[in-house]
Amino acid sequence: MLSLGPGSACDVCLEPFGTELKAPCSISCGHVFCVNCLQHIARPTCPLCRTPFQARHTVKLHVDLDNIRALASSDGVPPPANSDEGARQLHKRITSVASEGATEAQTTQLTEECKAFLSTVPKTMYSELRTAYRMLYYMCQVKRNFVEQGRTVNQLARNASTVSQDMDRLKASIEALKLEKRNWEQAWQSVSAEKDDLSSECQRLHEQLDNAQAQILLVTEQVSESMALVISPNDATCD
Repeated sequence: MLSLGPGSACDVCLEPFGTELKAPCSISCGHVFCVNCLQHIARPTCPLCRTPFQARHTVKLHVDLDNIRALASSDGVPPPANSDEGARQLHKRITSVASEGATEAQTTQLTEECKAFLSTVPKTMYSELRTAYRMLYYMCQVKRNFVEQGRTVNQLARNASTVSQDMDRLKASIEALKLEKRNWEQAWQSVSAEKDDLSSECQRLHEQLDNAQAQILLVTEQVSESMALVISPNDATCD
């Protein structure tokens, strides 16, 4: 089982690791935070390096509580020299960032300096600075989330614009197909009309042909009858 040495603290709340909600957990990028802070992270990304992680892949670490208790009993050790001035300067810089703003790089550097400073003094000292540090840290996290959300919104807007252009092209293609369909329907109607006309003309010609054949047959019969009448008297005379 992996373990942490005495004096180890969460990089978010700066409180020493312990048990239950203060138990240390390592995420996929290797950074370690307490269970409570990991449960309250808005998005599953590392608070330090912004690497995405999955909660089910966190690894719980072992804390040597005996050494931590021994270390806690030595909190009466005086802080480093000029710590009051250092705390005052850091608090002043945090106040300036809150009122005047700063770049992401500046705020990140300031949080790292505060974290480094507070790790050198007992946790019972400079409670106001610790509170200001937590506020600055969460402000940075909210700002990062806002920037990431803005990028997501911009990407969605670009995707929506692309989809809109594709829809316009599809609509134009559909209208072109509708026009082509109407042209084919008109052509088919024209061909159908010509077919009907040709059919009527063929029927008329068939009727005329039938009439002509009937007349020819009638004339042929009449001629045959006339020829028979002409031949009959001649036959009688010869007898």
